[in-house]
Amino acid sequence: MSGEVAFAAELSEDRLHAAIVAAGREKDGPRLIVDLVWYDHPRGVVGRLAALAEKHDPVATVVDPMSQAGTLIRPLSDAGVWLTKPQAHDAAIAHGEFLDLVNDGRLAHLDQPPLTAAVRAAQQRRLAGAQAWERRLLVDQSPLVAATLACWVFRRWEEMATPSTWAI
Repeated sequence: MSGEVAFAAELSEDRLHAAIVAAGREKDGPRLIVDLVWYDHPRGVVGRLAALAEKHDPVATVVDPMSQAGTLIRPLSDAGVWLTKPQAHDAAIAHGEFLDLVNDGRLAHLDQPPLTAAVRAAQQRRLAGAQAWERRLLVDQSPLVAATLACWVFRRWEEMATPSTWAI
């Protein structure tokens, strides 16, 4: 991954793991790439995400306020991390776009075991007239949810950075 990056954080349903995923463009390539940059106990996620934001100056950092990670919003804000907070329809759009990227061969990942396990166990649920990832599974889905949200927010930034997509 080179150039601009977006981050997303998610907590597992049992609150025993936190995932931070980076999304950006492949170097010299058209595909998006996702990288599980941190996967550990949630007690360290605020410090780690704040350090990543300081080091990489991301285009955006996203936390879903309606997920387990919603409890990170205040501590991350207190740490100076500027957050994007998607609504339910955004999560549904993120899910659909993520599946489209995968199905069209426009997404790459680094075959990291927690993310790969989440992808293999993934199931869908109804949300906002569409679908989203089912988070309540035996296999921790936080890496997959974070990857999905990181791609979504990175693509929104790309749209805003491209003048041809601006409304008049």
